[in-house]
Amino acid sequence: MRTDRRSFFRLLAGAAALLTGNASVAKSAPERFDIHWATRNTRLGAFGVRWPRLSGPPRDHKRYPKKRQVALPARVDEPARTLAEIVRQWAPAEGFDSAAISLAQLGRLLHFTNGVTLKAPPDGRGPARRAAPSAGALYSGEVYVAAARVQGLPPGIYYYEVREHRLVEVAAGFEPARLAAAIESPALGRGAAATILLSNVFGRYSWRYANRGYRYALIDSGHIGENLRLAAASAGLAQRDFLVFRDDLLNELLAIDGVKEAVCSVHAVGLPGSAPKGAQPAPPWVEAQYAPGFTARGPITDRYHAATKLVPQVEGVAQPGVWVDSAPRSREPNVALPARAAGPPMKLEGAIQIRRSTARFEAGKLSLADFGHILEMAHGHAGLARSGNVELYLVVHRVDSLEPGLYRYDRERHRLVVQRTGNLAREFTRVCLGQEKAGTAAVGVLMVARLGEDRGLATTRRYRDMLVESGAIGQRIYLAAESAGLSARNLAAFIDDDLNPLLGLDGQREAAIHLTMLGPGN
Repeated sequence: MRTDRRSFFRLLAGAAALLTGNASVAKSAPERFDIHWATRNTRLGAFGVRWPRLSGPPRDHKRYPKKRQVALPARVDEPARTLAEIVRQWAPAEGFDSAAISLAQLGRLLHFTNGVTLKAPPDGRGPARRAAPSAGALYSGEVYVAAARVQGLPPGIYYYEVREHRLVEVAAGFEPARLAAAIESPALGRGAAATILLSNVFGRYSWRYANRGYRYALIDSGHIGENLRLAAASAGLAQRDFLVFRDDLLNELLAIDGVKEAVCSVHAVGLPGSAPKGAQPAPPWVEAQYAPGFTARGPITDRYHAATKLVPQVEGVAQPGVWVDSAPRSREPNVALPARAAGPPMKLEGAIQIRRSTARFEAGKLSLADFGHILEMAHGHAGLARSGNVELYLVVHRVDSLEPGLYRYDRERHRLVVQRTGNLAREFTRVCLGQEKAGTAAVGVLMVARLGEDRGLATTRRYRDMLVESGAIGQRIYLAAESAGLSARNLAAFIDDDLNPLLGLDGQREAAIHLTMLGPGN
């Protein structure tokens, strides 16, 4: 492994703690650099402890055998729009009008959020496939509904039982004030018919991927949440998502422990209404690591998640401000992308229904027009960003009118900025753990996090947001590819310390956190 002297001594100092996963001392909150470093892949594999595999993989869903079940209606026909229409006209809900939505509308939204889109084979070989991708088809993501005004559904907290397309009542009754106390700017969610909460059961991924599984889990929240955002817009529903929330209050609402399973994303849905009057003050919350008396124990991923939970701010205790990258970006040389076209006519729901991770990429080039359209859908609308600190790098193998090489997508000008030219297929495949799809796809789209330069200048929680945003971008790549008759596949397993230098990144200030391959395939 290539490393400098500083990284070498850091590796020696932290290797034992990371490999055992049990280092813990008071105030041992990992910074965003630490969690990124601890969840990277090396040539020897991922850091951390994997669970024994003697009993097979964990169950990919939860069971509530003694709880009341509510069957969801068959999907209803609703207004449906193309991905291009949704992305180009994107705007979060200004407000909600306090009217009820139908149970059929809720069921339709849940199906396209993360429902079963392909049943398991009759021979039992392989799991059912869902609307959002999952690392190793282990499906760490779960979906809950806090129902306030849904016709035919008593207010309460419900678990979406994905295999049976039904709801399970976790708790009868629902007090909107409990939810309002837990989210940023609660007035923006007032009147929502339901709030959909996305959680992760982290052990489903750590069983196979050790510490790396934490990255995959948050990326999955981005995949699932993006389906929800887009499907709500397609059906004419209003939606607003919240990444700033009081973790423990929401975990208590769902009766989950916040350690083995935790809420990672929150989405209010309902019918469109007017915006609330008056400014929305920032809540007086602080990351738990800055609260007096904070301690954290256990594996580094557990300690990081505990440290970045939001709690009430204590007087006199300040939280660092958010780092904003003001470094100038190279503008030349660049390649203009074709003017924006109407886009493929396939409706969003059709793309979600047929979305699969391709088994094999085929020979052939990607057209520059298709490539430009997919980049616009993936990252072209600033309003879709969650963290604002993720950008796209592109390893191009086969695109019409483009030399093979490394490019960066300039979203503001809808063009490519050349980083270097030359055939990178062999080296790219190597740093992607020898996975042949890294070289046989037409393009690799890399989500690069701008982590910052100074540990004291950025909130540690922001790394969570960047992972969620990377998953959202990846999901739009999948759907844009399906709409255009192309294929995509996540290849989030790569050797971080080799990939970042290949991209010209230092792995500290900027680092790759996710990768989706794109091209003709099946």
